[in-house]
Amino acid sequence: MEEPRAKGLSLWLMPEGVTHERLAAQIDRLAERLGTARFAPHLTLLPGLPGPESNVVDAARALAGEHGPFSLEPSGVDGAETHFRCLFFRVQASEALRAAQAHAARRFGRAPDPSFDPHLSLVYGTLDARVKAELSRELAREMPAPFEARRLHVWRTEGTVGEWGSLASFGLTPDV
Repeated sequence: MEEPRAKGLSLWLMPEGVTHERLAAQIDRLAERLGTARFAPHLTLLPGLPGPESNVVDAARALAGEHGPFSLEPSGVDGAETHFRCLFFRVQASEALRAAQAHAARRFGRAPDPSFDPHLSLVYGTLDARVKAELSRELAREMPAPFEARRLHVWRTEGTVGEWGSLASFGLTPDV
């Protein structure tokens, strides 16, 4: 079966430091165990943005200057029947996170997404329901602690996961 392909550019919030290292190690261990793709730990704030890349990067820079850091709180393990949401940590949809998503959507000419479902993916692919349930129980014991979203990242998410790459990163620092 051919790996699904994503489109465009995406805005991500990524953990830093120890939280990043632990999530990256979890994703790598699961990828090795299950034969799935490896990817950087992230929460997608806004996916599938069309280029040109320079316009998206410039708009993301401005957007980052309009938001200060805020907390992200993982709240459980879940899975879905879609490739890019196979297994993930749910993240509480705080007021600050919803406001950041809505602001980003408006900046890129989109309506805020009322179905925004913040999460940190752990596995991309398709898993048997029994395997997914076992992994969910296992991962529930490894839930990351709340962490600060301090930077807005722009990623090229065109094509397969192996083709994705970072374009830019900006500190969340509101202009005063």
